[in-house]
Amino acid sequence: MKTFYVTLFISIALIAGGFIVPPTGEIDGSVLTAVGLLLMFAVVEKIPEAIAAGRSVKIQKGDTSLEVSCKPNAEQSSL
Repeated sequence: MKTFYVTLFISIALIAGGFIVPPTGEIDGSVLTAVGLLLMFAVVEKIPEAIAAGRSVKIQKGDTSLEVSCKPNAEQSSL
């Protein structure tokens, strides 16, 4: 969870900086791309935890799709 808050803080700082740096009041597309990538890293960090908890994960970006399903084994279903 710590990584999420760090990337969120950096993302907000980048967006705020986009308003301050010339041309003022305009956020460049590269800043928005960087914000999206930072938040994506925070989400990707949580994928192993979700799989370990037995949840299915589906990630889709454009034409690329990734789906990971975790079927509970006999030990997990008996608990």
